[in-house]
Amino acid sequence: MLAAIATLLASGIVAWLLAESAAGVLYVAHRVAGIALVLALVWKYAIARRSLRRRGVFGSGVWIGLATAGLTITAAGLGLAWTAGLVSFDRPFAYSALNLHVIAGLSLGVLVVAHVLARGESRPALITLAGRRTALRGIALLAASFVVTAALDRVALARRGSGSRHAGSFSGNAFPVTIWSLDAVTSIAIDSWRLRVSASLDARPVELSYADLAALPRREASVVLDCTGGWWSEQVWSGVSLMDVLARGGMSEAATRVEVISVTGHRWTFDRSEVERALLATHVGGEPLSVGHGYPVRLVAPSLRGFLWIKWVREVVAA
Repeated sequence: MLAAIATLLASGIVAWLLAESAAGVLYVAHRVAGIALVLALVWKYAIARRSLRRRGVFGSGVWIGLATAGLTITAAGLGLAWTAGLVSFDRPFAYSALNLHVIAGLSLGVLVVAHVLARGESRPALITLAGRRTALRGIALLAASFVVTAALDRVALARRGSGSRHAGSFSGNAFPVTIWSLDAVTSIAIDSWRLRVSASLDARPVELSYADLAALPRREASVVLDCTGGWWSEQVWSGVSLMDVLARGGMSEAATRVEVISVTGHRWTFDRSEVERALLATHVGGEPLSVGHGYPVRLVAPSLRGFLWIKWVREVVAA
């Protein structure tokens, strides 16, 4: 179980940060580890029941164990319900069930560490863990997890490898609004808004108005936005190339990193290769971006997950 939880945490978090083409193996590993965790709960239940009878509810570490069990069931249950299509990003709650799954999973990781520390005195000897019987059980559990995962993938409702479900494509601004990091929807006065471009240590920063951006060559691309909230939508985005904007600021050929910063403080640093296809979008589906979707300018970063598509951009910095 500890290995399954560690795999779930690592694969879930790292997959967020990678391009879709590089994260495919992690998506599969996450599903297999989730099924392995569910199957292992059958063995763990018998062990936990005996321990609870022997030590009572007030025994050392029992409440941590019970809380860990509750979060395990919550995280695993939401994951299975998502795969089976019983819950989604817009039902049965207004808040995405996948986000609740993530919150439960991260909280579970913290409690597992606390539980291990509390029960460390009773851990089995390493020779026991490395025994032939334990190895055979582990192999059988892993094999069963692959079989069950393959079966669920065949019957699961249509979704991307990331688990996200379709939320309406080519609909202009009529796709879900998800705000990362609990940022408030920001209303910006366009007359005073400026995009600050710091593209070189040798040149002074350049400030571009909305009209200045409109004067640059227009770019348009059909790109999928895959949100970590569990939905995806393909839209036609239009605006200006981020590289064109950096060129206006005198970006050096030696620059390898670009940081994009929102008026809210949300920021991310990208490799140069990741921004070469990126847009600073002002329109979606021929419509100006709505405030919720990042007006006046948001980043469109093909192949990267939605939380990296910075909204309400106010500054780009190359280094």
